[in-house]
Amino acid sequence: MNHWVALLPEVVLSLAAMFILMHDAFVRTDARGAGAAGAEGAAGGGRMSVDCLVTLYSIAGAFVASLWLLDASAPADAMIALDGFRVAADTILCGGALLVVSLSRDYLSREGLRSPEFHALILLALVGMMVLVAARDLILLFVGLELMSISVYVLTGFVRKNPRSSEASLKYFIVGAFASAFVVYGIALLYGATGTTRLATAAERIAAAPAGGDLLLVAGIGLLLIGFAFKIAAVPFHMWAPDAYDGAPTPVTSFMATGVKAAAFIALLRVLTVDLAGAAEVWRGAVWWLAILTMIVPNLVALSQQDVKRMLAYSSVAHAGYLLVGVVAASELGRSASIFYLAAYTVVTAGSFAIVFHVAGRGDRNQRVRDYRGLGWRRPVLGAALLVFLLSLAGFPPTAGFVGKLYLLRAAVDAGEISLAVTLVLTSLVAYYYYLRVVWKMYFEAAPEDAHTPPPPRPGFNLVIGTCVALILLGGLFPGRIIDRAREALADTPAPGMVVQAEDPPTP
Repeated sequence: MNHWVALLPEVVLSLAAMFILMHDAFVRTDARGAGAAGAEGAAGGGRMSVDCLVTLYSIAGAFVASLWLLDASAPADAMIALDGFRVAADTILCGGALLVVSLSRDYLSREGLRSPEFHALILLALVGMMVLVAARDLILLFVGLELMSISVYVLTGFVRKNPRSSEASLKYFIVGAFASAFVVYGIALLYGATGTTRLATAAERIAAAPAGGDLLLVAGIGLLLIGFAFKIAAVPFHMWAPDAYDGAPTPVTSFMATGVKAAAFIALLRVLTVDLAGAAEVWRGAVWWLAILTMIVPNLVALSQQDVKRMLAYSSVAHAGYLLVGVVAASELGRSASIFYLAAYTVVTAGSFAIVFHVAGRGDRNQRVRDYRGLGWRRPVLGAALLVFLLSLAGFPPTAGFVGKLYLLRAAVDAGEISLAVTLVLTSLVAYYYYLRVVWKMYFEAAPEDAHTPPPPRPGFNLVIGTCVALILLGGLFPGRIIDRAREALADTPAPGMVVQAEDPPTP
């Protein structure tokens, strides 16, 4: 019974997904399909469909249940975490899912996609993400990873009449299967090295013995790291991301770039800096190289991209490199800075992709950089919001993206990782070019007479986009309280082998 209570947020989401599927199967709908009510609501700003309402309320309910569990406690070797780390992760995941669902109504109605299936898959993927970040056992971690992955594979190919969407889904599935194989093989080797699948128990055994000489442990950590590197799209395991992001429906791309990346990264952050901190000498060098390559390569490739959606896909890969800086730092500041940066990145990415699919029009025909010429004057609200999002992604003050990079930079310097700090700064300067190129098109180049002008957004769309802008600016102007809350949330994480950065580290 305690396990059911500990998984209450996931139970709420699972029941909601089952209700949506049963409602779609047994409740009679008109000839236009189950998503007709949602289409009418999106077109006229009217009522939402039942499945959309159930999805939004269930995500909010799961978040409340997660907050309620904050006062609960669990043994250090429990299978399911009940700590501030989990609540911080659930906040990011639920917030990102709420934004994606709220902003996807227009896209679903415009493309004539079935709303119930979409929302049920979103909920099931979110269940997998929340299980992944709550798992304190390697088997449960793999179950959450696979539930998330399988749901997102289907969402990627959701537009079945679009060959690009089907191709993206197939590529994502094949590469994802390889990544899962690496993860499960790494889990098997870690079990062989430690004799347990419980992460807390494994951490104690690793801390009690030198890790460098255990080849089984080294191989297990290496395979596990490769699998997670695929999931967060770290270079050189990123080859699937641009094609999958480009071919997937844009709301799904937003969900992949926010929820999937956040869940996989938070799980990696917990496993490496908490449970496998006693084996830091094994994984730190590999993560250092992953961070360097992931900051450099995608930023250089993004310079030549003419498709805004594909440009943001490479940008998403680059941001994984920035987040890995916090993992290498392996300090309290590094972890809290990573959580802050993930939260800001989730909000800004959801808002950016929403504007991209609104500007692109039916069939995503207008998503090249040149299609944004004069957008700031033709649609001032959309232009101003996209300006804030791009500035935050680039790291301009006073946005949350700037503050997040600043804290990551400070964590790297405090940990003595000067080369990572310099690379973060230089690659951010490179990224200015392709972000500001879109801004230049919006405000300093006139649109041709036959240019496509996006329709005025509905009031609900403007409200959600405005909320994203406000959160980004508030996070940039008043970051101290958020960082303090992140530190408080992470302070109660059971950490038998956690690395703590000290001013004068003890002599080995």
